[in-house]
Amino acid sequence: AVLTSVSSQEHLNTTLLLSRSERSAFKFDEYEPYYSKDIRIKNAGRFLKPRENQSLLRQEIKNRTGVDCCPSVLEMVEPEGGKNQDDQYVELYRDGDNKQRFYEMSCHQDVLNKPCRFMDKKLHNSSKCIQKYSYTYALVKDPGRRHHQRPKYFPSFPTSGPSGETRWTLDYIKVRSGCSCVVTPLQKRKKHKLRHEVEH
Repeated sequence: AVLTSVSSQEHLNTTLLLSRSERSAFKFDEYEPYYSKDIRIKNAGRFLKPRENQSLLRQEIKNRTGVDCCPSVLEMVEPEGGKNQDDQYVELYRDGDNKQRFYEMSCHQDVLNKPCRFMDKKLHNSSKCIQKYSYTYALVKDPGRRHHQRPKYFPSFPTSGPSGETRWTLDYIKVRSGCSCVVTPLQKRKKHKLRHEVEH
């Protein structure tokens, strides 16, 4: 089966070393109308007062049934290679115009590594929009057992070309799978340490 993926021109994806494709012609109503890399996210990373949050919700809810705290961008990629579960670079199979495609969900460039939207004032600075990843099947060049212990249930088959025989196999590669809001608890300083610092 040929899979299909997504890309962001603004952020280099170090897990997929690739030439990015044009945006997919498919429409994804839940994301495409607003969360596009070409449309800026207003006030990204800035704490908004309740009235400002309500205004933002009314503006964005026109295009969807829900609003993301960390907006994602859905795009398609045509990787030349990627990282497997052993963090090894693997070359993906391609033959002329026959290329493997994958969908990726990337953090919008305006919110990546910034505080999440719609957060309580006490938690705002402790929150962050981070890129999430998952693994998907891909047809890759067999690196050989010296470098990668391929599971027995992954088949391997040869192909012939100008440079001789090449073996290909199934493997997992790392892809972007969404943008998540993570809250990190603030570290409380112990009272005796604080008193010690005041005395000195």
